[in-house]
Amino acid sequence: MTCMQCAAEMRTARENFKYEASGLPGITLVGVEVSRCAACGEYEVAIPSIEGLHRALALAVVRKRARLTAAEVRFLRKSLGWSGADFAARMGVAPETVSRWETGVLAMGGTADRLLRLMILSSEPVADYSLDLMKEVAQDDPAPLRIGMRADETGWHADAA
Repeated sequence: MTCMQCAAEMRTARENFKYEASGLPGITLVGVEVSRCAACGEYEVAIPSIEGLHRALALAVVRKRARLTAAEVRFLRKSLGWSGADFAARMGVAPETVSRWETGVLAMGGTADRLLRLMILSSEPVADYSLDLMKEVAQDDPAPLRIGMRADETGWHADAA
């Protein structure tokens, strides 16, 4: 493979890659193909089934016990495909409130937190999620999710943190 920046030859290897483009801190893609240019430092990552990866990430986020962080609220809203104004209308709040949630100026309350989680879960049926867990989520202070994501022939899966 040739580097798009400097036309030097790139070397491809499987490695663990911090997936910062998701907007979620602490996400590592395990064993993905990364092509790197030794000449200029440019790199390219091959992410199979990115839609499946984002769905798996969204489901991992809604399953955590701690309240959602600002970055997680933003990621989940985007995973639903909604603008800030659309999300505000569905949540029954002002667009400014969504902005404050997503910048961390205002923590999302427990009821809104659980409603967002239910929106994610109801956008696609999930057979392995117990709604009894909803009683336990969003009780602790906000804490970012730290997981590794691994792809196989069946899709993306969260590794234990």
